[in-house]
Amino acid sequence: MKNSKSIKPRRLKGTGYIIGAIIGIIAAITAFVFTEKIAISIPLFAGLSIPLGMSIEQKFQNQATEKGTRTKKLLIALIVVGVLLFLSIFISKFILA
Repeated sequence: MKNSKSIKPRRLKGTGYIIGAIIGIIAAITAFVFTEKIAISIPLFAGLSIPLGMSIEQKFQNQATEKGTRTKKLLIALIVVGVLLFLSIFISKFILA
């Protein structure tokens, strides 16, 4: 009989991308419900789902190994760019308009 501590759950490749897409879809639908403008939902979806999916997938695939500093900087930069893109479109569409 196998010990329950030695059995690890297996995740399929691409699970992090799917989770990131689901988070992006939920955020885009929420933004659309509150603002009723599709122009803000699409950049929100693109700005959140891609970097979050990449970071979650990276975490799932490399749980046991140590990530390099270059990879961490790249993931942080992608998330920051996504957030800045969302904020710039949000400010230009709703605050300055």
